[in-house]
Amino acid sequence: MPASPVPTPGARLLAALAGAQLLVALDFSIIYVALPDIGTSLHFSAVALQWIVSAYAIFFAGFLLLGGQLADVFGAGRVYLAAQTLFAVSSVGAALSTSAAALIAARAGQGVAAALLVPATLGLLSSAYPAGPERDRAVSVWGTTGALGLALGVTAGGGILAVASWQWIFWVNLPIVAVCLLAAGDALRSTTAGARAPVAAAATLSACAAVVALVLAFTELSRARPSLPVVAAALGAALLAGGLLAVSQKRRRPLVSRALLRVRTLQTACLVAALYMASFGAEFYLVTLYLQDVRDYSALAAGTAFLPLAGAITVGNTVAGRLAGRMPLRRLLATAFLTGAAGLALLAVAVGTEGGYVAGILPGLLLSGAGQGMAFTGMFITGTRDLPQESNATGSALVTTAQYIGGSIGLALLVLLHGEQPATPDFVRTFAVTAVVAVAAAPAALFLLIRTGRQPTPVSRPDQPAQHRTGGRR
Repeated sequence: MPASPVPTPGARLLAALAGAQLLVALDFSIIYVALPDIGTSLHFSAVALQWIVSAYAIFFAGFLLLGGQLADVFGAGRVYLAAQTLFAVSSVGAALSTSAAALIAARAGQGVAAALLVPATLGLLSSAYPAGPERDRAVSVWGTTGALGLALGVTAGGGILAVASWQWIFWVNLPIVAVCLLAAGDALRSTTAGARAPVAAAATLSACAAVVALVLAFTELSRARPSLPVVAAALGAALLAGGLLAVSQKRRRPLVSRALLRVRTLQTACLVAALYMASFGAEFYLVTLYLQDVRDYSALAAGTAFLPLAGAITVGNTVAGRLAGRMPLRRLLATAFLTGAAGLALLAVAVGTEGGYVAGILPGLLLSGAGQGMAFTGMFITGTRDLPQESNATGSALVTTAQYIGGSIGLALLVLLHGEQPATPDFVRTFAVTAVVAVAAAPAALFLLIRTGRQPTPVSRPDQPAQHRTGGRR
């Protein structure tokens, strides 16, 4: 008997999923322009201040695989609801913080909530939309809000600080959470859990510990004066946890199935996601630092300067969603990364010549924004296209984990390159490096996604709809 058609979900569910992605991305970048005010208000030391950013990123990256597994086992809808609740509670805790330790703990809670929310969101999206043009369009909308959130976070932070205190960058999360939950509505209650296999506790904890320790090591390296004992201890812990994870992977219930790890599109998406965050993700940090430290922009002016980048990202996301079904994914990804790399190279030239914003910086922001918008949507379409239904959340968590590990390593290396007090030549060098990293993603996508024969794909359940078992064009 042919599989019954999958019903097309309403716009409300897609709005809830896109809003969740906006929330995760917004809270990653909105904090940057508020750091000076928070440091003064809560008497942060120079060492502790960077942990406002790092606590979120580290726990986000570390708990993504756990979030993916929980969503696959207990149902993406239940995990989505729990994650949104934890995000709201942690945001309230952050807004009410009266000490550095309390704020850092609340930011860690937000990171864990984000780690549960992203795979649950992608799990719901992959379950609701059949593979092909319909899912590509949905991922395009989801990707638009995610990439847009990274850019708008800086703008929103500057706007909030212009009229209110820094606590409002956390209070603003509550209406977003409420709208997401109301929009999702019955869709969360109607989602079903996967096979009730027990969570691979040892493997999950080992993976979380390995990622947290690895990101911690490179976060410490990104400081002006890193503590070598902390770096050595973190790398040692990462190796130990990684060894335990390798042992657990050989057992009957591994954290990630071997069949899933052999999916070529997932492999490619993980690699280009790491290169994406090491290049385009670092652009937000570099542009913010350059505009405020070298050009003496205020927080509001620096945030406003990011608006064209946000618009270009939206255009890039939309273009990728339309092209995904019309051209091979390898060409789409290569085009996206080469376009974005050209924009980063233009920024390096503009910084070196010290041109004005409109004639110098703006063209680079527009071109890099279009490229990264296309790349963001393209890499998640690639990573989720051939996943079996029962592994949607875990597979998407692998892509996002690779993305933020690549971002932490890339940022640490860039900070080492530009030094403690970067000047114009240092920014020229770091922008040029990000352009080279982006260029490297193009051949990776082209060669890894070339069909050289039948690609191994995870075995689907017999009752899985046919459109979920068929991969798209490479």
